[in-house]
Amino acid sequence: MAGGRCVDIEPAISTLIRRDAEAVLHTLLAEEPALLIEGPRGSGKSTIIRQIAQTRSAHVIDLDDDGVASVVREDPEFALAQDGLVVIDEFQRAPAVLSAIKRAVDARPSPGRFLLAGSVSASLLPTGSETLTGRVHRLVLPPLGAGELLRAPTRLIPALLAGNAVPATRSKLTRADYFQLVAAGGYPAALRRSGSAARRRWFASYLASVAERDIPQLADVRHPGVLPRLYRLVAEQTSDIIARSTIAQRLGLSTTTTAAYLDLLRHVHLLRELPSWTIGVSSKVGRRPKMHVVDTGLAVASLGFDGRRLAGSALAGGFLESYVLAEVAQQAGLIDEPVNLAHFRDRSGIEVDLLLERSDGSVIGIEVKSATSVNQTDGKGLRFLRDRLGDRFAMGLVLYTGQLSARLGDRVWATPVSALWGGSGFAESGGTDAPA
Repeated sequence: MAGGRCVDIEPAISTLIRRDAEAVLHTLLAEEPALLIEGPRGSGKSTIIRQIAQTRSAHVIDLDDDGVASVVREDPEFALAQDGLVVIDEFQRAPAVLSAIKRAVDARPSPGRFLLAGSVSASLLPTGSETLTGRVHRLVLPPLGAGELLRAPTRLIPALLAGNAVPATRSKLTRADYFQLVAAGGYPAALRRSGSAARRRWFASYLASVAERDIPQLADVRHPGVLPRLYRLVAEQTSDIIARSTIAQRLGLSTTTTAAYLDLLRHVHLLRELPSWTIGVSSKVGRRPKMHVVDTGLAVASLGFDGRRLAGSALAGGFLESYVLAEVAQQAGLIDEPVNLAHFRDRSGIEVDLLLERSDGSVIGIEVKSATSVNQTDGKGLRFLRDRLGDRFAMGLVLYTGQLSARLGDRVWATPVSALWGGSGFAESGGTDAPA
C-alpha cells in the first residue's frame, strides 16, 4: 500500500444499514399488487421486509419456521386472506403460495397487497414464477454493496443513466483497501464477525448449509458434497468464460450433471452468468457467457485467501471485475428502466468487461483494471465499440485502483473504482500513481 491505512469494515456494520432498495420497494408497493424479492440466503431480505412490514403494520408469514410453513402448505388461501399488506418470507418453502397469490391478485389487483422474499429463484420451484407473470414485480436483493457499506451519499450508475457527466473523482481508497472490500464481501452476518478468520468460518458454514440443506430441499442432488467444490472451481475462474467440460473432468462428473449443478448454484444466487453481447459490431464476436461469483467475500474465503493475499495473486483482476459487476448490477436495479448487462469479446482479442445497454440501444462500456495506473491501451476495447457504434456509444469507463480521474479520448474516461459510490471510504489516501 502506498501510504494511508487499510479500510476498517467493522464500524460500518455496528448499526443498521439502510438498503438502497428500501425506497424503491416503498415506491413499487404504491403501484404494484405484488412484489417478489429474490437473493442469496443471508443477503438482508428478511431485515428489509420486516422494516417495511413495521412501517405498514403488515401481516408477516415467516415460512422459515417449520410449523408456520406446514400450516400454510395445507391452506395457502386462508393464510393469505388478510387485510392490508401480507409479507411472506422464504416463499420457496411453500411454493403453493405463488398460485394462491395469482388468484388473489386476479380477483383484486389493487397495489400493495403482497411482498414476498425468497432465497431461491422462483423459476426453480414446482409452481414457478410463470404463474405470476404480469402480476408481480421482481427485484433481486444482493448482499450489501460498497456504496451501502460505506454509507456513501451518491451512486454513479443511476446518475450516468440520468444523463449526468462522468464526475471528476479523487478516491480516498488505496489498492489495498479495495481488496479488503473484495475479501469482506457483503453478507451482513459475516461482516459482523471480528477479523478475517471468524469471517472465513462463517463463510464455510454458510456454503455447506446451502449445499447440504437448502438445495437438496428443492432439487434431486445426488452429490451434494460436490457443490462446494464446484463453487470453488468457479471462484478460481470468476469473470472468465468457463469450459464446463473441464470442470466436469476435474469433478469426475458428466458434463450434463455439472451443467445442472451450475444452474442450481445460479438459482440460489451464488453464481451469475453474464451473457455475451452480439449486436453486429464484429463478425468474430464470441457468444459464450462469463461466469461471476455473486459475492466476492464468500468466494475469497472458499479459496482460503484474505484481502492481502488476493491483491498479490493472479486472481486479483478477476475478483475485482466480479466486485464491480455486483455493484453496477445493484445500482442499475434502482432505476425504473430495464438495463441489459453483458460482456463483449471477439476472437481477435478485443474485449470489454461490462456493457450496460438501455432500451433505446445506447451503451455504456466498463473496463476494470486492478492496477493503480492506466494508459491508452486500457481503453482499446472501449474505443473499438465507440468507433463502431457511433452515437449509440454513450460513454466508456476504465475503472482502476488509482486515485484520480482522467480523459482517455472522446467519450472514454479513466476513473477510480470508488467513483461508483462517489469516491468515499474510510481510508486516508496516500500518493498512489496518477493516471498516465
